[in-house]
Amino acid sequence: MTKENFKSLAGSIAHETRNPLSAIKGCCDIIKSNLDEAVEYLDLISVPSSRGLSMIDMILQNIRDEEIDKSKFLNLSIANIVDSAIKEFAFESEEQKELVNIDLENDFIFKGDETLMIFVLFNLLKNSLYYTAKINIWLDCDKKCLYFKDNGVGISTDKLESIFDNFFTSSKKGGTGLGLPFCKRVMKSFDGDISCKSKEGEGVEFCLNFPASN
Repeated sequence: MTKENFKSLAGSIAHETRNPLSAIKGCCDIIKSNLDEAVEYLDLISVPSSRGLSMIDMILQNIRDEEIDKSKFLNLSIANIVDSAIKEFAFESEEQKELVNIDLENDFIFKGDETLMIFVLFNLLKNSLYYTAKINIWLDCDKKCLYFKDNGVGISTDKLESIFDNFFTSSKKGGTGLGLPFCKRVMKSFDGDISCKSKEGEGVEFCLNFPASN
């Protein structure tokens, strides 16, 4: 691994573990101030702790270009996973959280892994919120698609075709070029795909499509 790739790996691990670690810190702060609720919040710590460890494993797996293990995939509700991702994401403020609008009415079931799917959503959220973009997430049960659209700076045509390539980054500070390529691998492991359409200055829209039948 080159020095540049090693720096990208270290940066990716730091970014992707920020969300579960922030959730753990929040729970610990509450426990300190209210010991009567300690048991409840200790239970809440367990989930992001496990999620954080899984994300580190996934990032290292991506660097080693290993196949994603499908043996433990389950039938899951996409609406439940989107809801969990929003609850677990480490928003910097309530104002930032209010930038995200979700419509989970048209729920559907897919076969996959909850942590992997949350990883995908974390990446999309992180990228859009970097530019303080407003975000809309909605579902289409007929097409079995999840749509993720923001009104941010958009992506220029010359860069759009490369966003799912390993180590491709734009001018965004702290970008590692590992997030979107792994999102692509995750969706492919679900027998689905992820695509993006965008114009510079007009935001981006990702379409995550899942197989019609499991």
